[in-house]
Amino acid sequence: MDFGFRRRHILCTMFEIAGHWLVPGYPRVVARVKPSLAAFTSSLHRVGRVQTDQTGVHKAGEMLLDIETYWETLGYAAGLGISCFVLIGLIWRLRETSERRMFLWAMLAFFAINCLDLWDSLAYGAASFGPMTLYQWQHLLLPGFMVSLYFFVRGLTSSEPKLSVRDLVHVLPFLGGFFCLLPSLLLPGAQRAGFAKITVSEAHQTWIAYGEVAFWGMWIIVLVLYGGACVRRLLRHKHNVRELFSDLEGKNLRWLDGLVATILTLALIVIVDESRMLAGHAGFLTGVKSASFDVVLSGVFGVFALRAVPPLPQWSKEVLPNPSLKEPPQQGQDNRYARSGLQAEDLDRFAKRLEARVAEGQLWRDHGLNLRRLAQEVSVSSVHLSEVLNTQLGMTFYDYINQCRVRDACALLVDTNLTILEISETVGFNAKSTFNASFKKVTDQTPSQWRKSNQPWSGVGALKWCELPY
Repeated sequence: MDFGFRRRHILCTMFEIAGHWLVPGYPRVVARVKPSLAAFTSSLHRVGRVQTDQTGVHKAGEMLLDIETYWETLGYAAGLGISCFVLIGLIWRLRETSERRMFLWAMLAFFAINCLDLWDSLAYGAASFGPMTLYQWQHLLLPGFMVSLYFFVRGLTSSEPKLSVRDLVHVLPFLGGFFCLLPSLLLPGAQRAGFAKITVSEAHQTWIAYGEVAFWGMWIIVLVLYGGACVRRLLRHKHNVRELFSDLEGKNLRWLDGLVATILTLALIVIVDESRMLAGHAGFLTGVKSASFDVVLSGVFGVFALRAVPPLPQWSKEVLPNPSLKEPPQQGQDNRYARSGLQAEDLDRFAKRLEARVAEGQLWRDHGLNLRRLAQEVSVSSVHLSEVLNTQLGMTFYDYINQCRVRDACALLVDTNLTILEISETVGFNAKSTFNASFKKVTDQTPSQWRKSNQPWSGVGALKWCELPY
């Protein structure tokens, strides 16, 4: 993907290399057509196009031939191929998915824009075989990268993602980009691409320059706003999964944290690179670095896009806080249960029923236990059980169940000769690392330290840890 203004010598380099190998007498052919080929020579001028002389047309000069153009073209082609492959996979997944498809539509939009952008890089590269009328119009779609990333995160972190009238606000980045580039888009295609003398006034040319700078300034704003929105949703999601599951493996979307951070970093690199070029400095996203950028973005994002699955069950929409809340609810400030109708005595009765049923059946030993399954065991609704846990016991479902597991493990560590791994599996943990972290959080000791410090069997101390605290 290339967010910037295209380097037009890319395909010329490939033609030059191929010519030396395939065309007899290639140097003589070049000498005859050199005046025409010189028109393709380019570098950036003050508004990011090919180098021009004082009349506004291209300078004649030697063709720029170097290995960097080969790598850049290879990166464009490889990224385009990967993106097309991912698009086919996403379309196939879309056909097989009947509900909650927002994240798939978002990725379809992301890779469609990426394909168009990479094709634009080739079409308006050194050979410039694309129609001049369409030159620069592709830039209007660039805000779609961050917008589609936001909807991808939103689709994966929502119980029932839906569009609403408020989502029309996401059209604003596209409108902003259009008005920034409008002075340039009003030019004829040949003038806009730099292949004809610019005939507009100096004032118009000044507005073109300002528009280019404003466009990239708007990109920074879009990056900050949508990046912040993605991070906020991911933080809320980490709180939400603790309300629903006793095991967070594969549900907390840690891979998405890294993916969003990678995308934001790559976008920031592009903005810095384009800003340097607009200021007259040489860009650093060239050659192998440019190729790596295109391949990494398309490949890494494509792999995760094809494998992504929303972790939240649909029934969770009745339990989780309103998505409009900007921050995770704090104890004593949760308004999810304002209409539940439960009185203080109801909460106390349900809490005692929960304690008795969990202790009787050792329900925490169920590796796949979730809020809904526990609610069925206790014979209350999921939302009422969530209210009991959050308001009466003051902890999330995840913390409550894992605390029970740790207290069970404390007794087994002292009373049996089972290994730590066997104990962690017995009490319901799916991973030893999770068991160790939860155990130390509750006891301030590792399992090995606990076993060592509580030998020989002391009876009272161990028994106290085995009992539920409620």
